[in-house]
Amino acid sequence: MSVHAAGSTPRFSPPFGTPPRAAVSPGALPVGAVLNHAARLAMDAADARQRTIAAVGACARLIAARQRLTLALDGQQRIEQLMQLADGRERARRLRPDEREALQPHLKAVWARAAQALGEWRDAGQHFTGVTHLLPTQLSHAVAQAPALTAQAWQALMQAQVREAGGGPSDEVDVALCRYMAAHRRCEEAQARARAARAARGQAESGWRMGRGSLSGVAGACLAELASVDTWLAAEARRAAARGALCALAGGLVWQLPLER
Repeated sequence: MSVHAAGSTPRFSPPFGTPPRAAVSPGALPVGAVLNHAARLAMDAADARQRTIAAVGACARLIAARQRLTLALDGQQRIEQLMQLADGRERARRLRPDEREALQPHLKAVWARAAQALGEWRDAGQHFTGVTHLLPTQLSHAVAQAPALTAQAWQALMQAQVREAGGGPSDEVDVALCRYMAAHRRCEEAQARARAARAARGQAESGWRMGRGSLSGVAGACLAELASVDTWLAAEARRAAARGALCALAGGLVWQLPLER
């Protein structure tokens, strides 16, 4: 954000409302191809299923780590832009003496989160390699987390389970279903909180433009939104991993159902 002269209207960067996406990595593999690769490393059908479940979780974790790192870096840039704006207003003598100082804790907090997200991304990459025997760069940057199961997809899973087991869902599938439903509920709740935080951040920005509130108040709202979206992305990863495990257990349909948007 550039420094604005006195009397100009500052422009804020886009909201955190949509999970960030990294640039496309040419030649990298989609999730389905990674899962097929992991399954081919197995010695038998049972081992293939467990490797697939582990690979689904590793993919979900790496995708989320990329998104959360991008989010943290975007948040760092947002607070740094507010600091630049404060510098310009201070030079124009339109800033209270303590307002720029009040931004410092927010800047330190976002720096700490960016460093933490970088470490989490590295850990996720190492885990991905250990599970799949692939490099993190071999998972396409174009993929997102798997969406929630539709009623049609759930029906297909149950039909496959009946064909495979010759009866109703197994205990293992029941447990996986409960885990998926819990993860789905937490993901929906996290998304709702992220939307509320986005609205609060927008109100803080609007209020500041109209002479109400402070830059530190805007920064606090930005960090609250960053934290809520970060939680949403983590919840999406857990739902995607639970979804993949359920699909793999209920008839091996993990390759046939859509795994990315």
